[in-house]
Amino acid sequence: MNIGLRSLLLLAAVVLFVIAIFVDISNEMDWIAAGLACSAGAVLVREMGWDHMLGGKAS
Repeated sequence: MNIGLRSLLLLAAVVLFVIAIFVDISNEMDWIAAGLACSAGAVLVREMGWDHMLGGKAS
């Protein structure tokens, strides 16, 4: 199973958003900001064409 950089960033964003649900209100925005940064990174990776599979053959 090959996982691309975009998939890893989206998975990290989901984990960060779930953590943000359970942390103190004072730290919640830090976790949400990190999740949004991962989401934006996933969009940029796709737009720039860097969403090739990790560990796959170069084409």
